[in-house]
Amino acid sequence: MTMTRFFVNIRRFNALLPALALLVFAMVLAWGFLSQNKERPPKTVVAPDQVARVPSDALELRKLDVDLDLGPKLVLLKVTSKRKNGSNYESSEIRNLVFVGDDSDSLKWVFPTQMQELVSVHPVKASDGVIKGIYVEAIDKAKDSEVLTGNLSSVYLVFADGSGFKKVLSDVDEVVSRRNDDNKLRLIYQKQNSVRMALINMQDFRVLADRELAKMSEFKK
Repeated sequence: MTMTRFFVNIRRFNALLPALALLVFAMVLAWGFLSQNKERPPKTVVAPDQVARVPSDALELRKLDVDLDLGPKLVLLKVTSKRKNGSNYESSEIRNLVFVGDDSDSLKWVFPTQMQELVSVHPVKASDGVIKGIYVEAIDKAKDSEVLTGNLSSVYLVFADGSGFKKVLSDVDEVVSRRNDDNKLRLIYQKQNSVRMALINMQDFRVLADRELAKMSEFKK
């Protein structure tokens, strides 16, 4: 009886072998899928103001995902900050723009620090399609500025080669309209209880006009 039971158990074990093999195979596939899809730490880049960076932020370079074709000799990258939360990384913020040319091994950082979030980046083109400059809206991420201004943004302009970086508007609630011709950029924006129009020279980024068009209270009547 003992030998009979032994052979019966052997037969049962052999019958289970295919099912066990399938189970092991499924576990290996699941482990491989999870390993491939596990978020890996970003490849970081050292910024010029590394001392001023938030220690839990990791900066990485990415290609800009807007329509900015600056030609084969110049690439425009964005510096994305990912805040680390335990072993994972939270959603990223664009903190800077970087120009890199084919004939240079150095990076040209547009903003002097990483203490801003770029919420809008657009090319400013002439009538022939040539990019005259780059339009940027950014929110100051410095702690003292966040307390004072909240989510108010500033508007910056920079030439297509990375030079001429200049702030043209401050403490803007919302840019309602943006229009440009060959030489001028026209912005309609809201600031506090006022709707304003700014006219900017695209040759030197001088603010030619900045006047009030209406009060917000007039639209509520």
